[in-house]
Amino acid sequence: MQSEAVLQRHLLIWQDPPPWPFLWRGLLPLLALLLAAAFAVGPVARQWIEATVQREMRAQLDAAGEGWVHLAVSGQSVTLSGEAPTADAGSRALALARAATCPTWTGRRLCAVSVSGNFTLAPPVTAAVTAAAAALAAPLPAVTPASARSCERSLAGLLRRRQIDFKFGSAAIATRSAPLLERLARQVQDCPGTIRVEGFTDNVGPAAANEALSTARAAAVREALIARGVPAQRLESLGFGSTHPVASNRSARGRARNRRIEFHVELDPT
Repeated sequence: MQSEAVLQRHLLIWQDPPPWPFLWRGLLPLLALLLAAAFAVGPVARQWIEATVQREMRAQLDAAGEGWVHLAVSGQSVTLSGEAPTADAGSRALALARAATCPTWTGRRLCAVSVSGNFTLAPPVTAAVTAAAAALAAPLPAVTPASARSCERSLAGLLRRRQIDFKFGSAAIATRSAPLLERLARQVQDCPGTIRVEGFTDNVGPAAANEALSTARAAAVREALIARGVPAQRLESLGFGSTHPVASNRSARGRARNRRIEFHVELDPT
């Protein structure tokens, strides 16, 4: 008996894969380019570019001695302004700004696409200003021992009736001492030479802290007199802490006397 092998047929069907995974992978680079373009035109990139241009151009102008120039940056467009000290200073500043470079991914490149200027010329020095400067530069009259003693007696007389008051443990001058400072400033103006403002404290607390406090208080009085019209070059200040008491520190009254400000005229060296 003859047998026959029966083979069952299987139908093979080829199906193409869905297009979406391949399409999505192809869109990724395009999406990255779109995001980069959005960042480039967005406010964050603009602010970063403007900050870089401002910083680099400011540094290069200052290094060239053009600190008077003011910068207004919008993207990569820059406007220079300010009061030019000389007629050609504006042109020099424009040339420096147009040549200024900033760091980029491909090396240093020009910072600005366009640079414009809007300058004003500084007013000429008048005769009155020149005379005032000459008066300040003129040497002061020679200080004699007699004129120094007279000045110191006058200032000590003002301070004998009332001392300059400070806030507790501070170099801040109390507002009630303003009238006294006005009188002291007028008197110092009439004194010859350079006046040294000296500060002193009592012996309460560490010596180093007392010296620092007396130094700060003397400096505060100096600044107060300058604010009232005394030329700064005529005033010096120095603090001595508790090293030169004028009364006993054992009583509250004595300690109050030791917390004081004194004025002394510096004699010309001979």
